[in-house]
Amino acid sequence: MWREQAARTLLLFLPTLVFIIALTAPGGDYAFRAGPLAEVAVGQLPYYVYVSNKTLHLYSSPYAPWPYPKAIEVKLFYPTTVLVSSTCGAVAASSVGGAPGSYPVDVVVPPGFQGDCWVNFTHPSGWRDAVLLRVKLVDWYPGATERAVVTLNGSGWQFVQVGQDGTMYIWERPMAQVPVAGCVFVYNKSVLLTETQRYREVAPNIIPPAVAPSSSGSVRYGAFIKLDGVSQLYIYKADCPTTPRLNVSGPPPLRAEIGVTLPTPTGPVFDVPVVNNSVIYTTGLRVINYTEAVARIYRLYVYTYSTPVGLWGAVLRYDFALTTLLTVKISLFRPGGELQRVGDVWIYRVGNATYWIYGPQPYRLCEPPCGMPAGWQEPLYVVVDPTGQWGGWPKIVAVRREFLQPWRS
Repeated sequence: MWREQAARTLLLFLPTLVFIIALTAPGGDYAFRAGPLAEVAVGQLPYYVYVSNKTLHLYSSPYAPWPYPKAIEVKLFYPTTVLVSSTCGAVAASSVGGAPGSYPVDVVVPPGFQGDCWVNFTHPSGWRDAVLLRVKLVDWYPGATERAVVTLNGSGWQFVQVGQDGTMYIWERPMAQVPVAGCVFVYNKSVLLTETQRYREVAPNIIPPAVAPSSSGSVRYGAFIKLDGVSQLYIYKADCPTTPRLNVSGPPPLRAEIGVTLPTPTGPVFDVPVVNNSVIYTTGLRVINYTEAVARIYRLYVYTYSTPVGLWGAVLRYDFALTTLLTVKISLFRPGGELQRVGDVWIYRVGNATYWIYGPQPYRLCEPPCGMPAGWQEPLYVVVDPTGQWGGWPKIVAVRREFLQPWRS
């Protein structure tokens, strides 16, 4: 009889006991499954991260947070959640989970942090795990795997641009080829304000290419640096930093004698160009005035631009008709004063302003008469300095490429 009563009691009690265990266990209905609650493993990491067990050797930057998307992976074997925290604020998520499966955890190392940082995973049941982040502070823009290092020697403000093809321009003049093209410039341990401006060819198959600012075409990224001797500029291919638009007024009028003297049956005529198209482009750093003008025997493509550093510039490109005419004066650009040759540039001094010009001789008197220019002429690159502080185009001493490599303690 007692055996029958004991059997009835067990039949009544055991289902209740199973229900209570299933209700209170961290895994719910999975409480009787063998194995751990979860597993923490290394996730997707860039090549420059060295991994030893659950220790990640990461980098931090002085310029911005350094993201490591999906750096850690949490595998849940039960329908529950685990809590996430770190000792350096490197994770934003406070918990992960829900259904069984894999959950990535993003790691973002705060700027300037260096040392050890623990990422802890815990559960109310007492389960816990952790990943150790060993962080090294480096002078590198976060997230970039490579950079171009350009060593320059010069003085004064320089406007530097890098095209998508790696061409480096200084005050619009092509100066070198760099191995990394991007819109992040770091100079003197500061991330520079940058602009983005497009350029298109105004005529095909011209060498060097005849280009002008445009709303479409190839992108150039530009920034201002102030040189004082030998220094290095770092260029990274990374997302463009947010740049506030500076309050820059438009460029001043390009006042100069431009044209050639034409022989005509009624006597010599100075062939002056007449503007037939003009467009204004405003970037984060400059205001650009692009103009096309037409004369009797040539067409002029010119753009002037203002800057926030007290200088302004211009680029002039001429396309002459093919003629056998002779002339006594060729004035591609003459703002006034006497033309001087200094090294590889031409200089005019007009009042307090100095006009620096790189390109063909901008002004010439011919006695006896000489032949007219024919076809596309080399560009004239002009920098106007009303401050007297500019030292001309800098020299590019060296260009090299650097890759970010893993480190280990």
